[in-house]
Amino acid sequence: MSSSNVKSPDLRVRRTRMMIEKAFVELLQENGFHSITVQDIADRAMVNRATFYDHFTDKYKLFEYTIRNWFQQTLENKLQDDLNQGKPNVGALIETVADFLAMLDDHCRAKNPNGLPAFNEQVVDLVSEQLSKHLEENHQNNQTTSDTLIAGMASWTLYGAARHWSLQKQREPINAFTMRVAPLVSAIMQQGEIVELR
Repeated sequence: MSSSNVKSPDLRVRRTRMMIEKAFVELLQENGFHSITVQDIADRAMVNRATFYDHFTDKYKLFEYTIRNWFQQTLENKLQDDLNQGKPNVGALIETVADFLAMLDDHCRAKNPNGLPAFNEQVVDLVSEQLSKHLEENHQNNQTTSDTLIAGMASWTLYGAARHWSLQKQREPINAFTMRVAPLVSAIMQQGEIVELR
């Protein structure tokens, strides 16, 4: 079997997922999440319902997948240098999460008066992955708390603060907010390793 034959199904799967995700995003911009049906998504993506279900169990799983992809791309675009160096910048992470949540709130609120499904785990998981990598690379032998626990606590603290900020009608400037929150997140991270603050 040639290598092109091995790669073809994977490319088809990725292309189909991209078409479904693109259709879903377009529909989200036009309608509220709760009014979108799987058939609407399948029709817009030009696939049948069975193909949709080959990739996602329902529109909620598609939403989770989409949010994770959006946030992953946002992280990579805004924090590329920091991620490549393996040095998570707490201030930049806070700003990235807060801006991402504010963008979702600002762009989706009018179309989704009943709210969106929960997406906090997708955001927190990606932040936690970045912080865990850093802690594992800089592991201290005298540490009594696991890297995973520290990264999880710091990630949920960061997310909670950013979510609080994004929900305010009158948001304080992001720089001022970041300066107030960064020491709290860093204090948790210092249980494993001092993280660069900028």
